[in-house]
Amino acid sequence: MNNTWKNFKNRAQEKGTVWALRFIFLTLPGRILDELIIFRKKDMLLSEDETHLVDLPSHSIESNRRLWNGWDWSDGGEEWTSDSLSSKGLDPVRWKTTLINEMLKKYIKTDSNTLEIGPGGGRWTDELQRLVKHLIIADISKKCLDICKERFKLKNNIEYKLIKTRLDFIHNNTIDFVWSYDVFVHINPSDVERYIEDIERVLKPGGYAVIHHAGNYSLYTRKQESWRAYLGKKQFANLVAKHGMNVLEQNESLVHLPGDVITVFAKQPN
Repeated sequence: MNNTWKNFKNRAQEKGTVWALRFIFLTLPGRILDELIIFRKKDMLLSEDETHLVDLPSHSIESNRRLWNGWDWSDGGEEWTSDSLSSKGLDPVRWKTTLINEMLKKYIKTDSNTLEIGPGGGRWTDELQRLVKHLIIADISKKCLDICKERFKLKNNIEYKLIKTRLDFIHNNTIDFVWSYDVFVHINPSDVERYIEDIERVLKPGGYAVIHHAGNYSLYTRKQESWRAYLGKKQFANLVAKHGMNVLEQNESLVHLPGDVITVFAKQPN
């Protein structure tokens, strides 16, 4: 609680009174409900098998939609890139470049039809649209899509899609590569599973997905101050396997916050 209050004061000083009021009236009630659910389900969250799906109100689709539609995107999402310095002592530009070179470019192909889930202000979209033939960016936030449309208005290889609940606007077996960073860390496990199910449907046989997600399931290891969903590394891998795909890699060294994971998985080839 002390960390939460300290972070709130720091953010309020940085963002101003309007942000503070939005947090108090729109975000704080959900956080309070979170703590009640965490208390009631603490036995599940202390288990090591990571088989239970524990959803929290502040990570629901509607809560996320309200949050990101009201977010100040003037920094384009790069405010989280800067976290690599405070959390791991890494130069933000160098960290981002390393992640792009050692993870994104490792699996992507230049002629691919690519899907990015949750572009936010477009900090990864900028790199993706340079690399691929066609890019679909999909977000639950209309504001994020509008920002990206303006930012990339001169690019003719980007398609913009608003997510209601599912990726039902994408045809089966049409996507070569899926990328998502700093998105699934805020998504409830049950919604993560629906996304994984949809990814299996839309990926071409042999296609890849690279997803950054929360990696701490235990009540004692969760980073409360970073507002992560309760989703474990093993739990995410189990969901991928449940929907018939293969985990190729689970990387904990390239993330900007300790405790997070980047999971790479692939659809079975024909």
